[in-house]
Amino acid sequence: MPSTTFFNLPEAKRTIIEAAAIREFAAHGFEGAGVNAIVAGAGIAKGSFYQYFTDKADLFQHVLTLVQRKKLSLASSLPPTANSRDIFAYLRWLFQMELLFELREPELARIEHHAYLQEPDNPRVMGGPEYFNDLLTQGLMHEDLALYVDTLLAADVLGGVFHALGRYLVPRLEDRAAAIIEGSVPITEEPLAQSLLDNLMEILEAGLARDPAIRKEFFPK
Repeated sequence: MPSTTFFNLPEAKRTIIEAAAIREFAAHGFEGAGVNAIVAGAGIAKGSFYQYFTDKADLFQHVLTLVQRKKLSLASSLPPTANSRDIFAYLRWLFQMELLFELREPELARIEHHAYLQEPDNPRVMGGPEYFNDLLTQGLMHEDLALYVDTLLAADVLGGVFHALGRYLVPRLEDRAAAIIEGSVPITEEPLAQSLLDNLMEILEAGLARDPAIRKEFFPK
């Protein structure tokens, strides 16, 4: 956690340091990022860096906290699901939020993806296996999922999809992405984005849902 000295800095200076860290971590991940590059980008002395942070890992965890805050703020702008107990409706909302985050905050999204690959169960990384396993376990309890689903395996698959989704869908949107990014077209009203999300959910439901239509003859209740 950053020191009190860091939080006592003027907000403008904190923002400059955080921006330099975000650029470096987004470009190189945790392992490849360098403290020298961060302090150079922030225009501070290396000694000052260690007055603010214990080490590079301390700064990285702080940046992940910023990612969390930004993502929660973005999530609050999306309409909630009509049925909060419907696991597939919630998953669709979650993937839609992640796509919007990838569009609006590409550097922060890359940082979170790097962190997921390095440490999937980091509590500051949204969409890890533990998170999805808890969600799928609830789905089994509510009889939304087929009984043959191995929640640990499915959670790992969902985590991989969650963190790779934007890198695939953003290029598919092509010039439509700009309107979503600038806010002139809400993602909830963009036809191609919604069509791709619908298809994704069809694929997931075909493998996870209790009595999906294509398997009714083989997996009856």
